[in-house]
Amino acid sequence: MDEKEAPVFWLEEHSGKPATPASLKRKVRSRKLEFVGWGSKPLIEFLESIGKDTTKQISQHDVTDIIRKYVNDNNLVHPAKKKRILCDERLYSIFGRKAIGRMKVYDLLETHYAENQDAWSDGFSSMSDEDDVGEEQKSVISERKAYQKKKVIETPKSCFAAIVQDNIKLVYLKKSLVQDLLKDPERFEAKVVGSFVRIKSDPNYYLQQNSHQLVLVKGLKKASGNNDINTDILLQVSNFVKDVNLSMLSDDNFAQEECEDLHQRVKNGLLKRLTIVELEAKARILHEDITKHWLSAEITLLQKLIDRANEKGWRRELFEYMERRELLMTPEEQSQLLLEVPNVIAEEIDIETAPQDFPGDEQENDNSLVSTLKGTSDIPSDTALDGKLSTLMPSTI
Repeated sequence: MDEKEAPVFWLEEHSGKPATPASLKRKVRSRKLEFVGWGSKPLIEFLESIGKDTTKQISQHDVTDIIRKYVNDNNLVHPAKKKRILCDERLYSIFGRKAIGRMKVYDLLETHYAENQDAWSDGFSSMSDEDDVGEEQKSVISERKAYQKKKVIETPKSCFAAIVQDNIKLVYLKKSLVQDLLKDPERFEAKVVGSFVRIKSDPNYYLQQNSHQLVLVKGLKKASGNNDINTDILLQVSNFVKDVNLSMLSDDNFAQEECEDLHQRVKNGLLKRLTIVELEAKARILHEDITKHWLSAEITLLQKLIDRANEKGWRRELFEYMERRELLMTPEEQSQLLLEVPNVIAEEIDIETAPQDFPGDEQENDNSLVSTLKGTSDIPSDTALDGKLSTLMPSTI
Protein backbone atom coordinates (compact mmCIF):
# COMPACT_ATOMS: atom_id res chain seq x y z
CA MET A 1 0.00 0.00 0.00
CA ASP A 2 1.34 3.42 -0.95
CA GLU A 3 2.27 5.62 1.96
CA LYS A 4 0.44 8.90 2.31
CA GLU A 5 2.63 11.79 1.25
CA ALA A 6 3.57 14.28 3.95
CA PRO A 7 2.30 17.86 3.44
CA VAL A 8 4.88 20.18 1.95
CA PHE A 9 5.32 23.92 1.53
CA TRP A 10 7.74 26.15 -0.36
CA LEU A 11 10.52 27.92 1.55
CA GLU A 12 12.64 30.75 0.20
CA GLU A 13 16.35 29.97 0.22
CA HIS A 14 19.02 32.67 0.16
CA SER A 15 21.26 32.63 -2.92
CA GLY A 16 23.67 35.37 -1.85
CA LYS A 17 23.02 37.73 -4.78
CA PRO A 18 21.44 41.11 -4.11
CA ALA A 19 18.08 41.66 -5.74
CA THR A 20 16.25 44.90 -6.44
CA PRO A 21 12.46 44.85 -6.48
CA ALA A 22 10.81 46.08 -9.66
CA SER A 23 9.13 48.93 -7.81
CA LEU A 24 12.53 50.25 -6.67
CA LYS A 25 14.43 49.84 -9.93
CA ARG A 26 13.61 53.36 -11.03
CA LYS A 27 16.53 55.70 -10.51
CA VAL A 28 16.51 57.99 -7.52
CA ARG A 29 16.00 61.54 -8.62
CA SER A 30 16.56 64.64 -6.56
CA ARG A 31 13.62 66.92 -5.93
CA LYS A 32 14.59 70.52 -5.33
CA LEU A 33 11.98 72.49 -3.46
CA GLU A 34 11.21 76.10 -4.17
CA PHE A 35 10.88 78.13 -1.00
CA VAL A 36 8.64 81.11 -0.33
CA GLY A 37 9.92 82.70 2.84
CA TRP A 38 10.17 80.25 5.72
CA GLY A 39 8.51 77.28 3.99
CA SER A 40 8.42 75.42 0.72
CA LYS A 41 6.06 76.60 -2.00
CA PRO A 42 3.84 73.43 -1.80
CA LEU A 43 3.51 73.80 1.98
CA ILE A 44 2.73 77.53 1.84
CA GLU A 45 0.15 77.03 -0.92
CA PHE A 46 -1.51 74.25 1.08
CA LEU A 47 -1.74 76.34 4.25
CA GLU A 48 -3.10 79.37 2.35
CA SER A 49 -5.66 77.18 0.54
CA ILE A 50 -7.23 76.19 3.86
CA GLY A 51 -7.21 79.77 5.20
CA LYS A 52 -4.06 79.83 7.31
CA ASP A 53 -1.94 82.98 7.70
CA THR A 54 1.59 82.26 6.46
CA THR A 55 3.12 85.70 7.01
CA LYS A 56 4.63 84.37 10.23
CA GLN A 57 6.33 80.99 10.51
CA ILE A 58 4.15 78.15 11.77
CA SER A 59 6.06 75.55 13.79
CA GLN A 60 6.53 72.05 12.47
CA HIS A 61 4.46 70.61 15.31
CA ASP A 62 1.59 73.04 14.65
CA VAL A 63 1.60 72.22 10.93
CA THR A 64 1.42 68.54 11.87
CA ASP A 65 -1.68 69.24 13.96
CA ILE A 66 -3.19 71.23 11.07
CA ILE A 67 -2.66 68.33 8.67
CA ARG A 68 -4.12 65.86 11.19
CA LYS A 69 -7.25 68.00 11.51
CA TYR A 70 -7.43 68.35 7.72
CA VAL A 71 -7.21 64.56 7.33
CA ASN A 72 -10.00 63.96 9.87
CA ASP A 73 -12.26 66.67 8.41
CA ASN A 74 -11.88 65.32 4.88
CA ASN A 75 -12.07 61.62 5.84
CA LEU A 76 -8.65 60.77 4.39
CA VAL A 77 -7.84 57.93 6.80
CA HIS A 78 -7.34 54.58 5.04
CA PRO A 79 -10.54 52.53 5.57
CA ALA A 80 -8.66 49.30 6.34
CA LYS A 81 -5.33 50.60 7.64
CA LYS A 82 -6.08 53.23 10.24
CA LYS A 83 -2.43 54.25 10.54
CA ARG A 84 -2.29 55.29 6.85
CA ILE A 85 -3.38 58.56 5.26
CA LEU A 86 -4.74 58.70 1.72
CA CYS A 87 -3.30 61.87 0.17
CA ASP A 88 -5.61 64.02 -1.87
CA GLU A 89 -4.33 66.53 -4.45
CA ARG A 90 -3.28 69.04 -1.81
CA LEU A 91 -1.37 66.59 0.36
CA TYR A 92 0.14 64.92 -2.70
CA SER A 93 1.68 68.26 -3.68
CA ILE A 94 3.51 68.29 -0.34
CA PHE A 95 4.54 64.67 0.16
CA GLY A 96 4.63 63.41 -3.44
CA ARG A 97 2.91 60.13 -2.54
CA LYS A 98 -0.58 58.71 -2.67
CA ALA A 99 -0.42 57.42 0.91
CA ILE A 100 1.74 58.08 3.97
CA GLY A 101 1.93 56.83 7.54
CA ARG A 102 0.16 58.95 10.15
CA MET A 103 3.20 58.73 12.41
CA LYS A 104 5.51 60.04 9.65
CA VAL A 105 3.85 63.41 8.98
CA TYR A 106 6.06 65.30 11.43
CA ASP A 107 9.29 63.85 10.00
CA LEU A 108 8.24 64.37 6.37
CA LEU A 109 7.61 68.07 7.02
CA GLU A 110 11.22 68.65 8.04
CA THR A 111 12.44 69.21 4.46
CA HIS A 112 9.76 71.85 3.84
CA TYR A 113 11.37 74.32 6.26
CA ALA A 114 14.03 76.69 4.93
CA GLU A 115 15.91 76.54 8.21
CA ASN A 116 16.54 72.81 7.69
CA GLN A 117 17.98 73.08 4.18
CA ASP A 118 21.62 72.97 5.33
CA ALA A 119 21.13 69.32 6.28
CA TRP A 120 19.23 68.61 3.08
CA SER A 121 21.31 70.54 0.52
CA ASP A 122 21.66 67.51 -1.68
CA GLY A 123 17.87 67.17 -2.02
CA PHE A 124 15.92 64.12 -1.02
CA SER A 125 14.94 61.00 -2.85
CA SER A 126 11.48 60.81 -4.32
CA MET A 127 9.63 57.87 -2.95
CA SER A 128 8.04 55.02 -4.85
CA ASP A 129 4.35 55.20 -5.72
CA GLU A 130 3.70 51.94 -3.95
CA ASP A 131 0.91 52.86 -1.54
CA ASP A 132 1.12 50.11 1.02
CA VAL A 133 4.87 50.03 1.53
CA GLY A 134 6.23 52.17 4.40
CA GLU A 135 9.62 53.81 4.52
CA GLU A 136 11.07 51.22 6.90
CA GLN A 137 9.80 48.38 4.73
CA LYS A 138 11.35 49.92 1.61
CA SER A 139 14.77 50.19 3.25
CA VAL A 140 14.54 46.55 4.26
CA ILE A 141 13.44 45.53 0.76
CA SER A 142 16.35 47.37 -0.85
CA GLU A 143 18.80 45.39 1.27
CA ARG A 144 17.05 42.08 0.64
CA LYS A 145 18.92 39.28 -1.08
CA ALA A 146 17.75 37.06 -3.90
CA TYR A 147 15.88 33.97 -2.78
CA GLN A 148 15.10 30.63 -4.33
CA LYS A 149 12.13 28.48 -3.41
CA LYS A 150 12.81 25.07 -1.97
CA LYS A 151 10.35 22.28 -1.27
CA VAL A 152 10.27 21.48 2.45
CA ILE A 153 8.23 18.91 4.33
CA GLU A 154 5.77 20.68 6.62
CA THR A 155 5.96 19.79 10.29
CA PRO A 156 2.75 17.96 11.19
CA LYS A 157 0.50 19.63 13.74
CA SER A 158 -1.09 18.03 16.76
CA CYS A 159 -4.72 18.27 17.88
CA PHE A 160 -3.40 19.73 21.15
CA ALA A 161 -2.73 23.43 21.75
CA ALA A 162 0.86 24.53 22.24
CA ILE A 163 1.74 25.85 25.71
CA VAL A 164 3.12 29.20 24.53
CA GLN A 165 2.54 32.80 25.58
CA ASP A 166 0.31 33.70 22.64
CA ASN A 167 -2.08 30.85 23.51
CA ILE A 168 -2.13 31.41 27.27
CA LYS A 169 -2.84 35.14 26.80
CA LEU A 170 -6.13 34.22 25.14
CA VAL A 171 -7.48 32.74 28.41
CA TYR A 172 -5.39 34.54 31.06
CA LEU A 173 -7.34 36.57 33.64
CA LYS A 174 -5.79 39.28 35.78
CA LYS A 175 -7.04 40.01 39.27
CA SER A 176 -8.84 43.22 38.26
CA LEU A 177 -10.57 41.43 35.39
CA VAL A 178 -11.78 38.63 37.68
CA GLN A 179 -13.22 41.25 40.01
CA ASP A 180 -15.01 42.86 37.05
CA LEU A 181 -16.48 39.51 36.07
CA LEU A 182 -17.98 39.21 39.57
CA LYS A 183 -20.45 41.91 38.58
CA ASP A 184 -22.26 39.24 36.57
CA PRO A 185 -22.58 36.36 39.10
CA GLU A 186 -24.70 34.19 36.81
CA ARG A 187 -21.96 33.96 34.16
CA PHE A 188 -18.97 34.22 36.49
CA GLU A 189 -18.35 30.49 36.88
CA ALA A 190 -18.73 29.75 33.15
CA LYS A 191 -16.10 32.36 32.32
CA VAL A 192 -13.54 31.77 35.08
CA VAL A 193 -13.46 27.97 35.20
CA GLY A 194 -11.06 26.77 32.52
CA SER A 195 -9.04 29.98 32.45
CA PHE A 196 -5.51 30.59 33.76
CA VAL A 197 -4.61 32.87 36.66
CA ARG A 198 -1.29 33.86 38.23
CA ILE A 199 -0.50 33.31 41.92
CA LYS A 200 2.57 33.31 44.15
CA SER A 201 4.50 30.07 44.26
CA ASP A 202 4.66 27.98 47.41
CA PRO A 203 7.86 29.07 49.21
CA ASN A 204 8.21 25.59 50.74
CA TYR A 205 8.45 23.95 47.32
CA TYR A 206 12.18 24.02 46.67
CA LEU A 207 11.92 22.89 43.04
CA GLN A 208 9.96 26.01 42.06
CA GLN A 209 12.41 28.65 40.86
CA ASN A 210 9.89 31.37 39.86
CA SER A 211 8.21 33.73 42.31
CA HIS A 212 4.84 33.20 40.61
CA GLN A 213 3.21 30.41 38.67
CA LEU A 214 0.35 29.96 36.22
CA VAL A 215 -2.46 27.69 37.39
CA LEU A 216 -5.63 26.43 35.74
CA VAL A 217 -8.95 27.23 37.46
CA LYS A 218 -10.74 23.91 37.89
CA GLY A 219 -13.72 24.97 40.02
CA LEU A 220 -15.24 27.41 42.51
CA LYS A 221 -15.96 27.08 46.21
CA LYS A 222 -17.73 29.33 48.68
CA ALA A 223 -16.04 30.19 51.96
CA SER A 224 -18.11 29.45 55.04
CA GLY A 225 -19.28 32.23 57.35
CA ASN A 226 -18.99 35.06 54.84
CA ASN A 227 -21.80 36.69 52.91
CA ASP A 228 -19.70 39.13 50.88
CA ILE A 229 -19.67 37.96 47.25
CA ASN A 230 -16.26 39.59 46.68
CA THR A 231 -14.54 37.62 49.44
CA ASP A 232 -16.49 34.40 49.91
CA ILE A 233 -15.50 32.84 46.57
CA LEU A 234 -12.45 30.58 46.46
CA LEU A 235 -10.83 29.23 43.33
CA GLN A 236 -9.86 25.58 43.08
CA VAL A 237 -6.74 25.52 40.91
CA SER A 238 -4.35 22.92 39.54
CA ASN A 239 -1.10 21.89 41.27
CA PHE A 240 -1.93 23.86 44.39
CA VAL A 241 -3.14 22.23 47.60
CA LYS A 242 -5.02 25.17 49.10
CA ASP A 243 -7.99 26.99 47.62
CA VAL A 244 -7.12 30.43 46.28
CA ASN A 245 -8.78 33.62 47.44
CA LEU A 246 -9.30 36.36 44.84
CA SER A 247 -6.96 38.64 46.80
CA MET A 248 -4.12 36.17 46.09
CA LEU A 249 -4.36 36.66 42.32
CA SER A 250 -1.78 38.73 40.45
CA ASP A 251 -2.72 41.77 38.37
CA ASP A 252 0.46 41.71 36.28
CA ASN A 253 1.39 39.98 33.04
CA PHE A 254 3.03 36.58 33.33
CA ALA A 255 6.66 36.00 32.35
CA GLN A 256 8.08 33.68 29.71
CA GLU A 257 9.73 31.57 32.41
CA GLU A 258 6.35 30.98 34.07
CA CYS A 259 4.89 29.82 30.76
CA GLU A 260 7.82 27.42 30.31
CA ASP A 261 7.22 26.10 33.84
CA LEU A 262 3.57 25.48 32.93
CA HIS A 263 4.66 23.64 29.79
CA GLN A 264 6.97 21.43 31.83
CA ARG A 265 4.14 20.53 34.23
CA VAL A 266 1.95 19.56 31.29
CA LYS A 267 4.81 17.53 29.85
CA ASN A 268 5.28 15.73 33.17
CA GLY A 269 1.61 14.78 33.27
CA LEU A 270 0.75 17.05 36.23
CA LEU A 271 -1.79 18.95 34.15
CA LYS A 272 -4.16 17.82 31.42
CA ARG A 273 -3.19 18.80 27.89
CA LEU A 274 -5.59 21.28 26.29
CA THR A 275 -6.94 20.53 22.84
CA ILE A 276 -7.21 23.23 20.19
CA VAL A 277 -11.00 22.94 20.21
CA GLU A 278 -11.19 23.43 23.99
CA LEU A 279 -8.87 26.43 24.01
CA GLU A 280 -10.60 28.10 21.04
CA ALA A 281 -14.01 27.71 22.70
CA LYS A 282 -12.75 29.23 25.94
CA ALA A 283 -10.95 32.04 24.11
CA ARG A 284 -14.14 33.03 22.27
CA ILE A 285 -16.03 33.24 25.58
CA LEU A 286 -13.39 35.51 27.16
CA HIS A 287 -12.31 37.52 24.09
CA GLU A 288 -14.67 40.46 24.58
CA ASP A 289 -13.98 40.79 28.31
CA ILE A 290 -10.18 40.51 27.91
CA THR A 291 -10.13 43.00 25.00
CA LYS A 292 -12.24 45.62 26.79
CA HIS A 293 -10.13 45.26 29.94
CA TRP A 294 -6.93 45.66 27.89
CA LEU A 295 -8.28 48.73 26.06
CA SER A 296 -9.14 50.47 29.32
CA ALA A 297 -5.73 49.72 30.84
CA GLU A 298 -3.85 50.70 27.65
CA ILE A 299 -5.64 54.05 27.29
CA THR A 300 -4.94 54.84 30.95
CA LEU A 301 -1.26 53.97 30.49
CA LEU A 302 -0.99 56.12 27.35
CA GLN A 303 -2.47 59.08 29.22
CA LYS A 304 0.24 58.73 31.87
CA LEU A 305 2.90 58.57 29.14
CA ILE A 306 1.42 61.67 27.49
CA ASP A 307 1.59 63.59 30.76
CA ARG A 308 5.19 62.48 31.31
CA ALA A 309 6.27 63.35 27.76
CA ASN A 310 4.58 66.74 28.05
CA GLU A 311 6.38 67.39 31.35
CA LYS A 312 9.77 66.35 29.94
CA GLY A 313 9.31 68.19 26.65
CA TRP A 314 9.54 65.05 24.52
CA ARG A 315 7.63 66.34 21.50
CA ARG A 316 8.08 63.36 19.22
CA GLU A 317 7.10 60.83 21.90
CA LEU A 318 4.18 63.05 22.89
CA PHE A 319 2.88 63.03 19.34
CA GLU A 320 3.22 59.23 19.06
CA TYR A 321 1.42 58.59 22.37
CA MET A 322 -1.39 60.97 21.41
CA GLU A 323 -1.80 59.29 18.02
CA ARG A 324 -1.91 55.86 19.63
CA ARG A 325 -4.42 56.95 22.28
CA GLU A 326 -6.61 58.69 19.72
CA LEU A 327 -6.63 55.59 17.54
CA LEU A 328 -7.59 53.24 20.38
CA MET A 329 -10.44 55.51 21.40
CA THR A 330 -12.10 55.45 17.97
CA PRO A 331 -15.17 53.18 17.73
CA GLU A 332 -13.86 51.71 14.47
CA GLU A 333 -10.59 50.50 16.02
CA GLN A 334 -12.33 49.12 19.11
CA SER A 335 -14.88 47.32 16.96
CA GLN A 336 -12.11 45.82 14.83
CA LEU A 337 -10.28 44.53 17.91
CA LEU A 338 -13.47 43.02 19.34
CA LEU A 339 -14.30 41.27 16.06
CA GLU A 340 -10.90 39.59 15.75
CA VAL A 341 -11.12 35.82 15.95
CA PRO A 342 -8.70 34.30 18.51
CA ASN A 343 -6.10 32.16 16.77
CA VAL A 344 -4.79 29.12 18.68
CA ILE A 345 -1.33 27.78 17.83
CA ALA A 346 -1.17 24.02 17.43
CA GLU A 347 1.51 21.92 19.07
CA GLU A 348 4.08 20.58 16.64
CA ILE A 349 4.73 16.85 16.49
CA ASP A 350 8.36 15.79 16.76
CA ILE A 351 9.24 13.32 14.01
CA GLU A 352 11.81 10.78 15.16
CA THR A 353 13.79 9.36 12.29
CA ALA A 354 14.88 5.75 12.58
CA PRO A 355 18.69 5.28 12.60
CA GLN A 356 20.10 3.96 9.34
CA ASP A 357 22.03 0.71 9.21
CA PHE A 358 25.54 1.00 7.83
CA PRO A 359 27.80 -1.83 6.70
CA GLY A 360 29.81 -3.20 9.56
CA ASP A 361 27.43 -1.97 12.24
CA GLU A 362 26.07 -5.46 12.82
CA GLN A 363 29.55 -6.91 13.28
CA GLU A 364 30.55 -4.05 15.58
CA ASN A 365 27.43 -4.52 17.66
CA ASP A 366 28.11 -8.24 17.95
CA ASN A 367 31.66 -7.58 19.13
CA SER A 368 30.49 -5.04 21.68
CA LEU A 369 27.86 -7.50 22.90
CA VAL A 370 30.46 -10.23 23.34
CA SER A 371 32.83 -7.92 25.21
CA THR A 372 29.98 -6.85 27.45
CA LEU A 373 29.09 -10.42 28.26
CA LYS A 374 32.71 -11.32 28.97
CA GLY A 375 33.12 -8.33 31.32
CA THR A 376 36.48 -7.12 32.62
CA SER A 377 37.69 -10.54 33.67
CA ASP A 378 38.96 -11.26 30.13
CA ILE A 379 42.68 -10.69 29.69
CA PRO A 380 43.75 -9.90 26.13
CA SER A 381 46.04 -12.43 24.48
CA ASP A 382 49.68 -11.69 23.87
CA THR A 383 49.11 -11.56 20.13
CA ALA A 384 46.34 -8.96 20.41
CA LEU A 385 48.40 -6.97 22.90
CA ASP A 386 51.44 -6.99 20.66
CA GLY A 387 49.27 -5.82 17.76
CA LYS A 388 47.97 -2.87 19.74
CA LEU A 389 51.48 -1.90 20.90
CA SER A 390 52.84 -2.05 17.37
CA THR A 391 50.12 0.30 16.27
CA LEU A 392 50.86 2.79 19.04
CA MET A 393 54.70 2.68 18.84
CA PRO A 394 56.43 4.47 15.93
CA SER A 395 58.25 2.29 13.48
CA THR A 396 62.05 2.26 13.76
CA ILE A 397 62.63 0.75 10.35
